[in-house]
Amino acid sequence: MMHSNSRISRSAWGLKLGAAGLALTLSGCGLVRATAEAPSARVAAATLPAPAARAEAIEPSSCAAGRQSAEEVFRSARDGVAVVSTGSGLGSAFVVAQQNGMTYLATNAHVVDGSEVVRLKWVDGSSDRARVVARGSGEAPTSDLALLAVEGQRGKVLRMRDQSSAVGQEVFVIGAPKGLEFSLSRGVVSSLRGNDQILQIDAAVNPGNSGGPVLDAGNCVAGIATFKFGDSEGLNFAVSSQVVREFLAQLPAKGQSETARGPETARGPETDSDDDTVCLFRAAGGEEEQIPCRINRVSGRNGGTLYDLAWADGSRNAYAFFRDGRVAIRAEDEGGRARNDEGTFRRFEGGVAVRSSGDSLAFIPGLDPVLN
Repeated sequence: MMHSNSRISRSAWGLKLGAAGLALTLSGCGLVRATAEAPSARVAAATLPAPAARAEAIEPSSCAAGRQSAEEVFRSARDGVAVVSTGSGLGSAFVVAQQNGMTYLATNAHVVDGSEVVRLKWVDGSSDRARVVARGSGEAPTSDLALLAVEGQRGKVLRMRDQSSAVGQEVFVIGAPKGLEFSLSRGVVSSLRGNDQILQIDAAVNPGNSGGPVLDAGNCVAGIATFKFGDSEGLNFAVSSQVVREFLAQLPAKGQSETARGPETARGPETDSDDDTVCLFRAAGGEEEQIPCRINRVSGRNGGTLYDLAWADGSRNAYAFFRDGRVAIRAEDEGGRARNDEGTFRRFEGGVAVRSSGDSLAFIPGLDPVLN
């Protein structure tokens, strides 16, 4: 095991078992879908159950009067935009509500993919850990949406456009194209597709822009950057604010705790323990430590079983145990830096011991892992 202030997002892995042995691939692409097919004339709505009460997610005040310059739009909106990191790629998100002591952000489902927890970076350089609290199926562009939650009041709420966009309307995209954080591009709405649910825009969109806001000249969100056509110029697409508004019904009502989940819940259906226990850890050549920990079993996207170990110091590790005695280890530190390792494990009556390639040793009490 690796344990250098490291942590892992629970469902961030897909398991692939090939003839050559283990291959662990990060499934959270967090990138604009450059090879997505053209949106059809009829696109499915986000397949998420309606909550008992609808939240007042959008600030009631109107968008800016008149037409703002690109400089004014960026200066006003940048505090409401965040860069999303899953450990396997980058995307973007923007603030849609602040209520019940939480800040909520919208992004694309394909940005977070199988992750339950992602890292956010704000324009001032600060960062937060955000939970994925709802997501669409991703089977159509209009269901390629996800909702993130951060504790406390962070960033700035960006207001949603309450009118349909028009062809020729000026738009601005803020995001992290190719990892170039908080970049601005400008263009126009080239066409409206799918009963006005999809905006075709010529503003530059690249991998890393996914989930970022497409703003109009009144500094309201007209849509969310979602995909582009590969081998083309200026054929970029955004899910309209109308669809995003409907998706935001997933927000809990004011005064209620956050319980919203999409059809693909971030945590797997089975959990070994929701209670803290005490794990033993010994660094190579070091002394044994007793550290409070929590272990949860989650399902990998390809049917494998993973175990997420949360340490009391804030770090996380994920393990995939295999029948030949190997264990795949992924560790993510507090800064979002992730490392992969492969070690061995041994079962005991009271738990399982995991040894990393660097000879660190962890004992997880009460765990009898399912083998892949």
